[in-house]
Amino acid sequence: MPLKPAIAAVLALLMPGAGHLYLKRGAKAGYFAVLILTLFAVGLVVSEGAAVSRVRAPIHLYGQYLAAIPAYLAETLLGVDPLGRTVDRLELGLVMTTIAGIMNLVVAVDAYETARKDQSGAAS
Repeated sequence: MPLKPAIAAVLALLMPGAGHLYLKRGAKAGYFAVLILTLFAVGLVVSEGAAVSRVRAPIHLYGQYLAAIPAYLAETLLGVDPLGRTVDRLELGLVMTTIAGIMNLVVAVDAYETARKDQSGAAS
């Protein structure tokens, strides 16, 4: 069965590393998943769970949601209520989680391009 670039890209957008796993590139999938999920998790820890919130940081949420499932879970579980206090490193957590989301977009493009190259190489 030929691997489809669009499926690889969508899987990569849903969960970091999933697109490359679909392409049977386990090492690359693991590397990207660990890198992006660790950056996202450290951003959450640094911000005491306050970084991913529609209420506290509505603009950053667009970038964070590029990390898809982890961002959705973080907002659902941690970002509902305002804390009512100041978080010392909130900005650092916002930046880290947003960069993780943007990195996942780049990884999704890589998964798409890798699948496209594999597809054109197989057709030759």
